[in-house]
Amino acid sequence: MRYQEISRWRLLVLLILCVFSLNGYAARDDDDEADDEMDEVTAEDLAIEDIPVDERIFLVKWAEPPFEKHVFTYTDAQIKEKWDYLMRGLRMPYPSAEYIRKQSEKYPFILDGIKGFDGDFNKLEKRYLEVWRKFFAGDFQAARNEGMEMGPIGLIPGLFSQLMQAIYLTERQSDKYMLLQDVANRANQYFDQITEIEEDPEIKTLAAAVRLGYAYAIARIAEESPIPIVVARRYIGKIKSNSDHITEMVPDHPLGHAFRAGVDAGIMRRVGKFTGRMTYNARSTVVGSSFGKARKLTPDIPIVAYEHGNALIYMNKNRNLNEAMALFEEASMMQPQFSMDALDTMYAYKRLQEIKLYALNYRSFRKFEKDRRKFIRATDRNLTNVRAPVLTMDMLDNPDKYKLPERE
Repeated sequence: MRYQEISRWRLLVLLILCVFSLNGYAARDDDDEADDEMDEVTAEDLAIEDIPVDERIFLVKWAEPPFEKHVFTYTDAQIKEKWDYLMRGLRMPYPSAEYIRKQSEKYPFILDGIKGFDGDFNKLEKRYLEVWRKFFAGDFQAARNEGMEMGPIGLIPGLFSQLMQAIYLTERQSDKYMLLQDVANRANQYFDQITEIEEDPEIKTLAAAVRLGYAYAIARIAEESPIPIVVARRYIGKIKSNSDHITEMVPDHPLGHAFRAGVDAGIMRRVGKFTGRMTYNARSTVVGSSFGKARKLTPDIPIVAYEHGNALIYMNKNRNLNEAMALFEEASMMQPQFSMDALDTMYAYKRLQEIKLYALNYRSFRKFEKDRRKFIRATDRNLTNVRAPVLTMDMLDNPDKYKLPERE
């Protein structure tokens, strides 16, 4: 009884906060229907800060990517030759034996937790490259599992493998959320340790990658969660503080700039320009300048192009619709050389079809997004899964037809 009373009071307080947050959101478009996101949550939803993770999700076989992995499977020599290109987004230095040895002398914690390490750095280099090879090829489950056995240095390929699996290959939205939450949990465990390397130009991009993985995982949960949950779990503050920190730490970080721009656009998408600016300092000028920097640094990263397209719609709706769709099309036609870019191009095409569905059938973007959220909630389907069918009006109108079966 006591728990129920606390839950009711917690729900009441949070709903009041959300009303104030949503004032600017509801006022953005006079023709939009009143938002009903507050009806989508329960006291139990608001009472938890982190999504519970069922460890069985790591024991089942993960879905394979829809491409031949051998196309992106490289030898050690090829990885070394292509490294700068493959890392043009993350800016990670090549992990030679000498590099790992030198950094471990300065920061011994990077060798903590490496299973079976006998002090041979040449073997460690080959082992580390093997994890990256599997990530580049799209063998995400193996890369994730082997990365988790290599301590902090294996964290990056391991967690980014899990991010790709969660976002692009997981069938259930609930599974996607658990995988994303686990990424955030594991990255967060290293925040105290990576603080000491954030000023070192030789290794600070490792810290940036850990923070990016953490913030990106939470952002992907937040973007499809009801506003009351976003407020209750303090997602926006966690995401924005880390996105700003990444670009301050590494000013030429392409994915950092793109993420920072996407964060501000996402805030405006959910709470409106006025509330976004006044409450979270989210600004259209930051979105434009940060995407400009990211595109200038790396014009051929598909996720940067398609997130730019999303941002234009989130900020300006139909005013930039043609420009946004051109960016989705551009991203979908880029020629990938490894798994992440390949999945990004596939999703860019799928997102293009989704936005065309909106343009042909909806007057209000908010109404489209509300229907999209309702479909996800009713069916537990992950709409960013590139293996799944493209969203249709029949799916939005008849979600019960598309419900996934109950778990066994």
